[in-house]
Amino acid sequence: MAKTGGLADVAGALPAAQAAAGHQVVVILPCHRNATSNLSGFQLAGYAVNAGEFSFSVLRRRIGSVAYLLLDAPRLFARPGLYGTPDGDFPDNPIRFAAFSRAAVRAAAAELGGADVFHCHDWQAALVPQLLGRDPLLDGVGAGTPVLLTLHNLAYQGSFEPWVMEAARLPSGLFDPMGLEFFGRVNYLKGGILAADALTTVSPTYAREILTPEYGCGLDQVLGARRHRLEGILNGLDTATWDPAQDPLLPRPYDRHDVDEGKSACRRAVARELGLDEDDTPMLGVVSRLVHQKGADILAAAAHELVVLGVRLAVLGSGDPACERPLAEAARVHRGRIALETGFNDPLAHRIYGGSDFFLMPSRFEPCGLGQMIALRYGTPPIVNPVGGLADTVHDLAANARRGNGFHIPELSPGGLVTAVRRALSIVEHPQRLLRLRRRGMAEDHSWAPAAHRYEAVYHRLLAGVPSL
Repeated sequence: MAKTGGLADVAGALPAAQAAAGHQVVVILPCHRNATSNLSGFQLAGYAVNAGEFSFSVLRRRIGSVAYLLLDAPRLFARPGLYGTPDGDFPDNPIRFAAFSRAAVRAAAAELGGADVFHCHDWQAALVPQLLGRDPLLDGVGAGTPVLLTLHNLAYQGSFEPWVMEAARLPSGLFDPMGLEFFGRVNYLKGGILAADALTTVSPTYAREILTPEYGCGLDQVLGARRHRLEGILNGLDTATWDPAQDPLLPRPYDRHDVDEGKSACRRAVARELGLDEDDTPMLGVVSRLVHQKGADILAAAAHELVVLGVRLAVLGSGDPACERPLAEAARVHRGRIALETGFNDPLAHRIYGGSDFFLMPSRFEPCGLGQMIALRYGTPPIVNPVGGLADTVHDLAANARRGNGFHIPELSPGGLVTAVRRALSIVEHPQRLLRLRRRGMAEDHSWAPAAHRYEAVYHRLLAGVPSL
């Protein structure tokens, strides 16, 4: 499985929602693989596509109504990681994804005779709108096809040294302020933003935030010049995978009617699995990349005070060793009250969502976030820093007693996190209020259907030649 961040969730769920609405959808991905890769179900398509010096075999599989094409070039994508190793990024990443972008355009032509719309995601495919009609290696294939570029996280831009232009065989004319050049470097995402016919990002609040220096990661002025083509569409959630009533990974599935009983069984299971004290104190859950963006350092700094409040803390994730180490130390010092499980453990993630009383997301920025949506669906009120998609989905109970479904951190600091947790714990003393809060979150619709409908409207505008909002 090749999966990283919210982009993977979107690529997995949005096409299925679009196909369910009657569209023909083909998802084109690099064939990331290592010695443990499972390609069962995929078959050779019977043709290859060329991208300059690289030739890609094409593997095809249909899942439901969606066709998936894996473009296989072992020299480029048979690696121990998607983009790098713990020691750093692969130095040939700009070459890898330039070749993939060309191969994807050619694969669409070979498989379908061309596409109505190319929907590209992040810097890895942001070259497509720059190359169409300009790249001699494409020989005009795909020229004139409208392109939608979705920005999932502006912090990752594909920024490289100028030597990349020649190494990736990019037309020299693209190294220009209206192309890929950005402060003397080659910036794939910046080039895509300028060339795409329409831009979306993954929540309405994030669409506004990235127009500011604080959240624009240096591209705020570039985006400002294209703001009339930028729209924020809130991501959805795969509600079949994340369904507490049908979740085989929970020790006791539950719905809105028996949420208290179900969560109690899940809470006991998580405590036993992680070696936490098996008592009746509230459990706080974290399922996250343990990095600065996600506020892992803030969580570690608040850990002692959270234990003093009388809670147990279940943390699952991995990321920056500098963020993991303080949490590991807190788990060692507060054995039985704090548990840290590092790595990827999907079954445990389901159980933490199910067993926790509250879910923590002290993110410094969060383009959309899926953790809070999953938590709401599992009856676990989120405690969040109200930025990006967290602001769009989590409404503070104190600000709106009838609509509130979670709690906002008043200031992003260890003290602010402790203050928000203390507010959340106060409702535990009122079981009926807590039950209403849980049920309110579980009743919300975070499926992909609304997002798919809004993307469909963008596609129709592109096909009609009216890309601006």
